[in-house]
Amino acid sequence: MSEQEPNLLIIFLDEPIPGKVNTRMASDHGDEEASVRYRAMTSVLLQQLEGLNNTRVRFCYSPDDAGETISFWVLPLLRGHVIKRGQSFLYTPERNATAFNIEFAPQGEGPEHERLKRATEQAFKDGFSKVASIHSNCIQCGSRWINAAFLQTKDNTCTIGPAPDDEHYLLATTQFYPELFSPEQPPQAVAESLGLKLITLPELPKIHTSAHWDQTLEDPIGGKLKAAHKKES
Repeated sequence: MSEQEPNLLIIFLDEPIPGKVNTRMASDHGDEEASVRYRAMTSVLLQQLEGLNNTRVRFCYSPDDAGETISFWVLPLLRGHVIKRGQSFLYTPERNATAFNIEFAPQGEGPEHERLKRATEQAFKDGFSKVASIHSNCIQCGSRWINAAFLQTKDNTCTIGPAPDDEHYLLATTQFYPELFSPEQPPQAVAESLGLKLITLPELPKIHTSAHWDQTLEDPIGGKLKAAHKKES
């Protein structure tokens, strides 16, 4: 951990293989188009990260042998300059934004909540003061909300970005609470049961289905998504 980067942001990414990503969209548009949309969503998400402060980004990838493929895909999508530094990459956005480090790590085996719990535990073991995870299918969660989440997250607090249908797009704490990753209860309820002060960000939508995609195209971020989709097609 760098002293200049006390915060770690975890983002789960899947290798964009047709038939393996955006499976709920594939039933409407086919595996190939679903993969194109996944790549477009990831491209927009990377743009949204520009402006992060005091934060290192760790992309946790699946499958575990896809590390080189994922970095070969993701790094060229970044707008700005990327320099390899040991096992990480220093990314300097092109629009006068603060540089930050990017690294890649395998997710490991097991259901998603177990993989996310393990990744969060490892981040705190690595010495980071605050750890947040975001879902890659919430492309409207940009650096503004991530910076705000880290700023608000203090000892004995839990910051959550809620999404529709009792889901969430962001979770941030200052220490590891394994109970927050239970598949049985939403983290909001678990945080309250642990006696943590709950900080709630604005609700933002996630993209699971074709209807979600179409709605996002009508949102302010829709122009970026359309452009990314055209580029990936």
